[in-house]
Formats: sequence, C-alpha cells, structure tokens
Amino acid sequence: MGCGELLSVPLVFLSLFSHENVPVLNTGTTDDDGKCELIGTFSLMTQAILGMLCLSSLLIKRFYEYPIRRTWPVWIFDVSKQLIGALGVHIFNVILSMVKTAPEIWLTQNNNNSSDPDDDNTKDPCDWYFLNIVLDCTIGVYILYHVFKTMNKICRDYWHITQIESGEYGPNPNKPSTKAFLKQLFVYFTCLMITKIILYGLVECFETQLLWFTSHVLLIWLNEYPHEFEIFIVMFIVPIIMNCLQLILIDNFIRNQMWININKRMRIEFPNFSDETESVQQQDIIQAQREEEEEEEQRKYLLMNDSTEGGNNNHSSSSSNDTLLGESHNKNNYGSYNDV
Repeated sequence: MGCGELLSVPLVFLSLFSHENVPVLNTGTTDDDGKCELIGTFSLMTQAILGMLCLSSLLIKRFYEYPIRRTWPVWIFDVSKQLIGALGVHIFNVILSMVKTAPEIWLTQNNNNSSDPDDDNTKDPCDWYFLNIVLDCTIGVYILYHVFKTMNKICRDYWHITQIESGEYGPNPNKPSTKAFLKQLFVYFTCLMITKIILYGLVECFETQLLWFTSHVLLIWLNEYPHEFEIFIVMFIVPIIMNCLQLILIDNFIRNQMWININKRMRIEFPNFSDETESVQQQDIIQAQREEEEEEEQRKYLLMNDSTEGGNNNHSSSSSNDTLLGESHNKNNYGSYNDV
C-alpha cells in the first residue's frame, strides 16, 4: 500500500532501463518541460534517506511498547512484512506513474513542431506519484485493514489454513517460525495488491478530477521552484509524514493483537508495574494474560453461537472452544517486559 519509499535499491535497476527507454523522464536537457523525474540520482538519494527515516519510526515505536515488548526476532518478522510489501507497492507506483504519463510525453516529443512549451495538457509524473502516495496513506490504510481482516477470516474459517494469525510465529519468540512468517507474508502481500487494485480503479474512475486537483491546487505552488525542490517535497517531505503514520497504523493491526490488549489491560490494572519486583511483575503478566485469554475465548464463543444454526451449533462451538483453549497456551512467550 503506498508507503513505498522504504527501499531504493530496485529503483537503481529501474533507472538503468529508464535512461534509454523513457528518456522523457530526464530533466537534464536544454528543453526543460517543467516535469520532474521519478528516477535519477537525486530521486534515489532522496528515497534512500526517506526509507531509513520511515524505518526508524517503527524502531522508536517498539521502544514505546510497555510493559511487554516484542522480541527482536518477532519485531523483525513483523517489520519485514511491511518492508517487502512497501517495496512491491513502490515499484508498482513508480511504474504506474511512468506508464500513465509516458505516452503523452512521447507524443509531445515526436511532435515538436506542434507542441506548445506552455501546454499544460502533459501530465507530470510527480503529480501521479503524489496522488498515489496520498491515496495509499489515507483511504488505502482503511481499505487494507478491512481486506486484511476479511482475507484472514477466509483463510482461517473456510480454507482452514494454519499459522496465519498475524504476529504469531510459534511458542518460542526468540526462534519464530519461518513457515508461519511466509504464510502471513503471502496473505499480507495479497491484501496489499487487492487494495492497490481497488485504489487504481478509484483513480481511473475519477482520474481527471483527481489529477486536476493535485496539479492545480495541491502542487501548483511548486511550479515556481527548481525540479529538485519539487522532487524533495513530493518524494520526501509529504511521504515521510504520511508514510510514518501509515507504517505505525499498519503495524498495529499486523502484530499480535492479544498482546496489544494485554499491554492495555496491564497499564490500567497495574499502574505501578515498573516499581514492582521481577517475581511480582511475572505474576501480573500471567494474570493479565489469563484474563485477556478468557475474554477473547468468550467473544469468539459468542460469535460462533451467532453464526451457527441448528443442532450443530453446540457441538461446533464446544470443539472450537477447546481448540482455542489449546491455542491460547501457545501465546505465552510473545515477548518480555525487560527485553531490550
């Protein structure tokens, strides 16, 4: 989903082709058409810095997890989903921006005699990129959340795929299951692509209106500045704010939800947790975990009762409840309150 500035290495390979196949994206010519370039040395450097800053936001977020913090292996697995997904979506965004604007720019270059240097009909790749970023980091997150929840429910309840509960990688938090990670990564990446297709359809339906609003309202003031400044704003300032927010929001629903709720419960029920001894802290964690598991099982039990009918209702609910009881004991080692 459109937070795609996290890795810039693939853009280096894309730029090798773009300098020959898409020469219109180079702005270092004498015929300056006022368009910014998405692929180039300055753009790549800007995105590399952006990627490090966005990644640091997740690192800072981890240190604010209290009182139970994800272990480093679990955190790396959670973050890797976003990094890989962001890489795919970033390439999608850049290619889409070039594909949508290249035909008009090629046409302009092949008809130099009839082209007007002040013609405003040619679309700017940065307008497209900016539009993609804004959509991906706003309504895109909302769409992704619901697609992700629906996809997990389908995989779990209808296809009976195991180890797809996001953020759960087995009983050992220091040696998380790679198999579980790959399953969850596939589900997450699929949801990202579905979300991107939905957003693309939205853009196609309202292309003229969205691009006009982007170029004539949101980015009109950038026309007075050099191309490097436009790239800096479109591909650094705006994305770093929106992408950091997007990464944090997505991290909240792809990590282990059980321990998010346990941390919330402990902050309320044990406000003096940090002042207690280690043995008392362990007892508090066990108590909060037990209470949260019981409430979670009760919620799922009620949902199954609402969704089942007839005589099979009691049997399926009972057997599913037993399964939940067994699964809950595998969540004991999510992290550690004194892990660094």
